[in-house]
Amino acid sequence: MSSRLCSDHTHGKQLFCSSSLWTGPAFSGAASSAKWPASIWRSRRPLCLGSLMGSNGSWIWSGSQSRDLGVRCASEKKEGSGYEGVANVPEVTDTEGILPPNWPTVGLGLFGLGFLLGPPLDGLHSRVQLQVYDVGAVDILGLKTNIWVPPLLGVFYAVVGLIQLALDRSLAPKDTIPKADLKKVTASFLTLALLLELSAEMYKAGVPYNIEAYILFGLAELNWLLLENTWWGFALACFVGVACPLAEIPILKLFDLWHYPKANLSIFGVGVVTWVVCCYFFYTPFIGNLARWLSQELRKGPSD
Repeated sequence: MSSRLCSDHTHGKQLFCSSSLWTGPAFSGAASSAKWPASIWRSRRPLCLGSLMGSNGSWIWSGSQSRDLGVRCASEKKEGSGYEGVANVPEVTDTEGILPPNWPTVGLGLFGLGFLLGPPLDGLHSRVQLQVYDVGAVDILGLKTNIWVPPLLGVFYAVVGLIQLALDRSLAPKDTIPKADLKKVTASFLTLALLLELSAEMYKAGVPYNIEAYILFGLAELNWLLLENTWWGFALACFVGVACPLAEIPILKLFDLWHYPKANLSIFGVGVVTWVVCCYFFYTPFIGNLARWLSQELRKGPSD
C-alpha cells in the first residue's frame, strides 16, 4: 500500500491531483465530492492523503478534515509510472462561523437596497401623514421623506438582515439552513407593500387603533407563516417590532426629524403610535429573505 498526495491546484471547479509516488500500474480517474469547505480553496497546503483500497483499483481519499472530505476515485490501469486524477467539486460551502464569509458584501448590498427601497415604502405612511417630517424634510416627486431616512433605513436593512443570517447559521439544523429564491423575495416585498398600504388606509379611514393593531398583527403572523416560518424568524420579528419603535424615541427626542401627529402613547415625552409595532414585525420576513437570497447570489461563482 502506498500513499498519494493530492494538491489543491484548482481550475474552475475542478481539483487536479497528481503524484509520482506510485510504483505500480498507472491510472487516471475522476472523483466527485459532495461537500468541500471553502477554507480548502484559500489554503495552499496539500489537501489529503490516500491509499489503495482493495484490488479493484478504487481509492479512498481522507485527510485531517475527514468530516468534510470524502472522495472516492475510480481508476483504470494504464501503462506508465504515474497517475493523474480529476475531482469535480459541485459546490463550495462554508458552514463555520456565525456569519457567512461574504457578510461584508451582503451587508453593503442590504444597506444599498434599504437606501433605495426603504423611502418609497416609508412614503406609503407619510402620504397619509401618519408621520410628518420636520428637520431635514424633503419632497421628491411627491414622496415626502427626510434626508436622513435613506441612510437610517439602509442601516436597518443591513443590521436586521445580518442578524437573520447569523440566526440561520446558529440555530438551523445541520444542512437545512433556510434559503430564499427571487420569487420568494418578490412575494415578500409585494406582501410588505400591501400590508403597509392597508395600514395607511385604515389610519386614513379612522379605524380605532386597537382594531387596526389586531388586524395587522393577525396578517403579520400569516405573512410570517407563509413566507418565513422559522421560530427564530418569529422571535426576530418580535424583537424588531419592539426594539425599533423604542429606537425611534431618542432620534426624535434629540434631532426632531419627524413626529406622529395622532400618537396614542407618550414615552419620555415623545408621542408614538402603538400599532407601528406590527409594521416592523411584518417588515422583518422581507429583509430576512432578501438577506438569504443576496448571500446565496453573491456566493456563486461567475460560471454559475
